Amino acid sequence: MSTVIKAPLARILIVYGLGVGAAMCVSEAVTELGRIAAEFHPPSHSVIGWVMSMPSLVVALGALVAGYFVDRIGDRPILFLGAVVMIIGDLLVIASPTLNLLLAARALTGVGYVLAAVAAITALIRLTAAQQRTMALALWSTFVPMSFLLPFLSAGLAEHFGTWRAAFGFHALLLAVLLALACLAIPPRGSAEFSDRSRGAGRVLRSPMVYLLGLAFAGDSFLQAGVLATLGHYLGAKYQVAETAVAHLSSVAMVFNALACLSVGLMLRRGVTSRAVTTMGIAITGAAGVALYLADPGFMGSLVLVWVLMFGSGLLVGMWTLVPFTAPSPDTIGATSGLVTQLVLFGVLLGPPAFFAAQAASGPMPVTLLFLAAVAVCALRYPVCRLADRQPVGAHTEPLRRWAEAGQ
Repeated sequence: MSTVIKAPLARILIVYGLGVGAAMCVSEAVTELGRIAAEFHPPSHSVIGWVMSMPSLVVALGALVAGYFVDRIGDRPILFLGAVVMIIGDLLVIASPTLNLLLAARALTGVGYVLAAVAAITALIRLTAAQQRTMALALWSTFVPMSFLLPFLSAGLAEHFGTWRAAFGFHALLLAVLLALACLAIPPRGSAEFSDRSRGAGRVLRSPMVYLLGLAFAGDSFLQAGVLATLGHYLGAKYQVAETAVAHLSSVAMVFNALACLSVGLMLRRGVTSRAVTTMGIAITGAAGVALYLADPGFMGSLVLVWVLMFGSGLLVGMWTLVPFTAPSPDTIGATSGLVTQLVLFGVLLGPPAFFAAQAASGPMPVTLLFLAAVAVCALRYPVCRLADRQPVGAHTEPLRRWAEAGQ
């Protein structure tokens, strides 16, 4: 058992599982917001919205800081600390007698989320090499859509026990199991030290490539979150259908998104350039979005367009393989991952309100222009693609060899 759990594939899946569990800090609340509102009677719907969004806000504000600590202390202890903090946060949510205490507990959960998410991707980069790393990072890019699929299981559990608190208990139990497996599977970073570690975050902040890649990812997360958050309202008003029907059918979009993310790893392993994948993703996403908002394809036609759009978006978000190329040095992988993650979460936070505002304007043109502007931001990754594509297949592992070998 010990040999199996320490196998490379097992390590990748366990770290990925913790990443999914971290992202579930947001999605675990989605199916329970109605029950929470019924119990606490909030003064406005926006307050209940913060029950879901609070962890995302913490990640958007603190991911770079989390990356700094990952570089200084190591990905393994920070990953474990993040999991423990998330479990404590879930337990406090379960025990919360008031809405204010519930929001405070959700903020604590967000602290665990940001620590675990940044440490997890850093651990994946450390524990893998060459083409294995390409597939591992492509798999990592699916952790957000996967985190939105799993809460449907906990929703049934909550309904069985008759309380929304059961959903958070399911999440805490899942994290505890993954943490126990991770303690057995993930080796500590070796004793090799790197100089100027305390200045790692500063070097990352001065690196233009990190901003280009982070903003490109943020453009994709902005349009992805904006389209999905407003889709029920948009199609409901346009075709006079129930928003719940839209929600059930649009969940298929997350499956297409995850499949596209995984296909990125396969394409890169077969020699398709990062630039070609980017161009393909931008073309598919842009065409589907323009057709969705400017044409009149009907209700089912619109949903198919959303599925196509999310596939194209997955090609863009699946390129976390570019992150190691943007790091100023091997010992700044944590801070680099943190800053990229931070920019991505800003896109998630800003997308829904911006799309709601654009749809409230007269005619389809404002929301179409907003969508195309977000697609244009996705193109900021081209300089990073050019840097990556100049290297032979697998060459990006060389600058990280010493750092990775220290953790094997």
